[in-house]
This record gives sequence, structure tokens and C-alpha cells, in this order.
Amino acid sequence: PENVDTEIKFIVSDFVKYLDDVDEKTSMLSTTVEESFGDLINHELSPEEYFITAGITQQQVNSLIIELTLSGEPQEWTASYKTYVGALKKMNEQITETVVVANLMKDDNLVPIDELVSKIYELRAELQDLVIESNNLRP
Repeated sequence: PENVDTEIKFIVSDFVKYLDDVDEKTSMLSTTVEESFGDLINHELSPEEYFITAGITQQQVNSLIIELTLSGEPQEWTASYKTYVGALKKMNEQITETVVVANLMKDDNLVPIDELVSKIYELRAELQDLVIESNNLRP
């Protein structure tokens, strides 16, 4: 049928708990990526193995972005939720940069990765700043 409503809606009634849950999931995902990236840098994890971890983590981050975007938060929560979405997008940027490093390592590229690693840490700091800002914007 042509008139089928295919719009996805997430029903959220406790906006504090919901954002706390998203924050907890984000923290776990961030820790997973950081530990795996450390293992990659220390040659304890192959680039191919890291690609799997990074891909799955980005899918989960994208799901959180979609959930927050479609949560239908009341106006007083909009600034906090949008800022948190920004934090999640920073996390995806961070993961993308780690994949660049993994690709360079896979290809045994002699390009120094220090500058890229520095950028990854900057993105992580920006992510943490946005999470703090989101918490400060809560009503």
C-alpha cells in the first residue's frame, strides 16, 4: 500500500534517564575504540581486526545519533540533545581518523602517524567537551 507510514519514532518519556543511558553507551563505545586503537598501535591487533571493531562501533554510534535525533525531546531538552549529537559525530570523526592510521599501518606506509594520532586525541578532547556542554545544557 502507498499510504503506509514508514516513519520511525522512538518513544521517550524520561529524558534524563534516556540521555544518561546514551552517555553510558557512548562511554563504553569510546573505551572499546581507545583500547583497540592502543592495541593496534602496539601491534597487538592487526589492522584488519581493528577495521571490524571500528566498523561495528561506528554503526552503533550512528544508531545513537538516529535515536537522539528522533527522540522527540521537548524544547527545553533540544540544546542538550543536539549538543550530544555533535559529540557523537566527533566520535565518528575520531574513529574515521583511527581507520586512516590502521590503513597506513596495513600498507606498511612509512608516513609518520604522530600527527594523525595527535588529531585523534584532539577529536577525543572535543568529544569530551561536547558531552560536558550537553550535560550543562540540561534543564
